[in-house]
Amino acid sequence: MLNIKAPEKYINEENSILLAGKYISNITDKAIVIGGKKALEKAGPILFSSLDEAGISYQTELFSGYCTKQAIEKFTELTKQTNAGVVIGVGGGKVLDTVKAVAERAELPVVTIPTIAATCAAWSALSVVYNEHGAVTELITLDKSPNLILVDPKIIVEAPVRYLQAGIADTIVKWYEFVPYHKNDRYEFSLQISLNTAKQALTILNENSLQAINDNNERRVTRPLKEVINAIIALAGLVGSVVGEKHKMAIAHSIHNSMTYLSETHGSLHGEKVIFGLIAQFILEGKSKAEINQLVSQLNEYNLPVSLKQLGIENNLGKKINEIASGIKINPEDVANLSFDVTIPLIEDAIKTANEIGEKSLKVTHI
Repeated sequence: MLNIKAPEKYINEENSILLAGKYISNITDKAIVIGGKKALEKAGPILFSSLDEAGISYQTELFSGYCTKQAIEKFTELTKQTNAGVVIGVGGGKVLDTVKAVAERAELPVVTIPTIAATCAAWSALSVVYNEHGAVTELITLDKSPNLILVDPKIIVEAPVRYLQAGIADTIVKWYEFVPYHKNDRYEFSLQISLNTAKQALTILNENSLQAINDNNERRVTRPLKEVINAIIALAGLVGSVVGEKHKMAIAHSIHNSMTYLSETHGSLHGEKVIFGLIAQFILEGKSKAEINQLVSQLNEYNLPVSLKQLGIENNLGKKINEIASGIKINPEDVANLSFDVTIPLIEDAIKTANEIGEKSLKVTHI
């Protein structure tokens, strides 16, 4: 069985938001726009002008906080009340995950307009649901990806570079989380597609990330920046939207999800927590010191977290590490095909070792 979830159109062009009215007018003449305050301040004027020119009426709703069950229910009800024919989401991952779930519940097409490139949420057929305290509670698998994705690099380049760095981190992880499942005799066509897509994304990042980070800092839209944005949103989004028969445990993401239950980590971004989880995964896999140090060195070069302190965890480290590891749910079937063991005690040791290696690398870097 193979199910590939992809948008009808993905556009990454300067001023692409100006095309919103053109495409949406082929769907409906009434929309609901849901976005964060800052996101609407950035993208709203262009979007609304495009909708106005196309004769599309719209109602705007402000989003704040997390993608929670309550938020999904609230915006689903508001959407139904407007009789809108399409749901438009503007902002980062939390608002886009909410909007995707709302559109599916309301049985409406959805358009995503990311204003940052910190995750693949604009594409993925998945919504990460949190509780009101910012802890991940569940992942909602959606029937399809958004109908239309409008990426405007002129808007994304105005966002703080930290978001792009977090998106690079989240995308790096995609390859390394999938490739351990390839090391067995069972052939899975869906896994091959995911791996090849993730490898292409990784190649793009290795070739362009440093330049893209520099360009973002200087607010310049360049080919390297657009390539990296494509890797973060489109390629990483596709990796997670190729669905096969067997579920696989995403180790680095599982560590991230458990970390969200520690309030100290709420100041760090999704990709920042995930990439630290990848260091721990390397240790679980039994990778060589050279491989681990190479990864940590690359993350230092990208100015990404390699220690728990950088993620906000400074006190009672032993206790906090135990809480992170203990909060991870391991389904034996999900890890059965791995060539290394995954247990709570081993994860706890891996997190501790990852932190020690990361802290040591920072001392060397700052000498």
